Amino acid sequence: MGDMATDKPIPPAPVLPDDGSGAVVAERRTQRTEPPRMYQVVLLNDDYTPMEFVVMVLQEYFQRDIESATLIMLKIHHEGRGVCGVYSKDVATTKVELVLAAARRGGHPLQCILEAA
Repeated sequence: MGDMATDKPIPPAPVLPDDGSGAVVAERRTQRTEPPRMYQVVLLNDDYTPMEFVVMVLQEYFQRDIESATLIMLKIHHEGRGVCGVYSKDVATTKVELVLAAARRGGHPLQCILEAA
């Protein structure tokens, strides 16, 4: 049987340099966070949805005054599409869903999409 005294001795733990303060200094790395990707909500022109309904949608869901809502509606009418606003993905998705639901309730084929800004 082996005797503990005759077994190999355990070496002492290494001594680390100590500046006396007991503090450990770690290098701090700055993390860069990117701003969230933004999306634009776009209304598409059709030949059936009344202009008044489009103006109402712009006022109700995008907080546009009557003048800017009318200008955006005319842009949609003449150019086939118009940007209603630029939002984070969650907000833009919610606005698209709200507009589509309102259009369906009103019996209008109005299309609303989101695109990366």
